[in-house]
Amino acid sequence: MRAEVIPYRLPLARPWVAARATLTERRGGLLHLIDTDGAEGWGDCAPLPSGGNAETVLAALDAWACRPGGARGRYAPACGGSPSAARAFTADFQSLPPEVRWAIETARSDLAARRAGVPLWRHLGGTRGEVEVNAALGPLDDGLPARLAAAAAAGFRVGKIKVGLAPVEEEIARLAALEPSLWLRLDANRAWNEADARRFLTAIAGLPIEAVEEPLAAPTLEKLAALQAALPFSLALDESLPQFGIDAVIASRAVRRLVLKPARLGGLAATTAIARAARQAGLEVVLTSVVDSAVGVAAAAHLAAAIAPGFAHGLATSTWLAADVVTPPIIEKGMLRLPATAGLGVTPAAVRAGG
Repeated sequence: MRAEVIPYRLPLARPWVAARATLTERRGGLLHLIDTDGAEGWGDCAPLPSGGNAETVLAALDAWACRPGGARGRYAPACGGSPSAARAFTADFQSLPPEVRWAIETARSDLAARRAGVPLWRHLGGTRGEVEVNAALGPLDDGLPARLAAAAAAGFRVGKIKVGLAPVEEEIARLAALEPSLWLRLDANRAWNEADARRFLTAIAGLPIEAVEEPLAAPTLEKLAALQAALPFSLALDESLPQFGIDAVIASRAVRRLVLKPARLGGLAATTAIARAARQAGLEVVLTSVVDSAVGVAAAAHLAAAIAPGFAHGLATSTWLAADVVTPPIIEKGMLRLPATAGLGVTPAAVRAGG
């Protein structure tokens, strides 16, 4: 089997603003596996710049593709003269960066599903080729009411808003002035101290809030549990999960929801195992991405359809990209429709043509 890595830079149509980072482009690499009989599979590796290790992650992907018996890569010099570097990266699959493991496992699963002649969601055990998604509405700014109305008109049931970007009282007032016809999912990205978080959450308790992600800048499971106990909606953890360890979060039941990014967790199998344990503990599970390419979004959507079909997932981000590696799955009335074709259902044609 051959492997190649095709790098990409995708400009955003508008900046993606969060409490701790602003994205203007998405950089990553597509992993393309080609078996000896021509069967192929695709995966996406897109480390976040905020992680501070994007170059290392992409070099690891390249080194894996350049391993002895592999093919070629375009990020690192491993193919050209450092086979020891490639071997170091491939000695233990679990030692690879999680984004690389996600790309490899996705590409292998895509190839296996194509061989079986079934969509990836069915190959993973799912029963429906669609998932509900939330509208990605951006920050709580002057343009939000119009974006909110457009999302409602388009049939979305849940809209996600970035908060924690302005003073607490200002954001409380802005939320109170909205007249939403859909549920609001708020993401603070660890913006607030405990007092500000409690003031904000208490003030919005009567609004149509579906969940609030990452309210505390310095969270502890005890503080989160105390906040959650007083609220009618779910608190959720995302970027704080590695801090506590997912097993500890599940055991504590400090929050009602886990937000899982399969690329950060290291792949399909790891995410599936975590989702199963969380749901057995009575916790909600939502899958999400951060403006990933259409290949990454499709992979996460197939997985969501298989392991968490009952929730709105954070995968309606493709419209934030001004360009993509392939046409993303269609979203109609708040539902992401997965192709009925075998595998991922997306094949980067421009890449295949040498683009």
